Amino acid sequence: MCTLTKAEQRAIVREKLNNMSYFDRSFKSQMIVSDIINSRIINEHSHILLYKAMITEVNIDWLFEFTSSFGKQCYLPRVCGDEIELVKFPCPLQKGTFGILEPIGESVQTNIDLCFVPVLAVDKHGNRLGKGKGYYDRFFAKFPNCKKVAVAFKEQVLDEIVTESHDIKMDKIFVR
Repeated sequence: MCTLTKAEQRAIVREKLNNMSYFDRSFKSQMIVSDIINSRIINEHSHILLYKAMITEVNIDWLFEFTSSFGKQCYLPRVCGDEIELVKFPCPLQKGTFGILEPIGESVQTNIDLCFVPVLAVDKHGNRLGKGKGYYDRFFAKFPNCKKVAVAFKEQVLDEIVTESHDIKMDKIFVR
């Protein structure tokens, strides 16, 4: 059983991420994207939710062109109140909630079947620690059959994540 609180776990991981160099984050991000492409997971799905990374998150920008080149429908999340809205990619971007690049355009209703998820931390059991607002947990409650894929640096992997009843596990994790 984990003796740390979610706040303590977040603080530990944030410090590790802040100590990573830009080069290290960039190199590991490219390796993770390569692992994703080589896994062929994208081939099995048609409606894919990607994200624009913050500076300390795994940058998956290389997946945008790759998924589009295979005729996949790609979407980006946008925060609207307490929920995530979807905007079809390609689309223009602007800084939105929390300084994250978000899509501009009309929101769409679709059935997402694969979602790449930024994490603050993750454990080997698929438990994800986000930033604490619950956006992705609420989103996944609407898409229970969506394959949830976490991407993380090894610095973000903890032995055990503190969980609550509303937390939704990841189906797969790519780590470098």
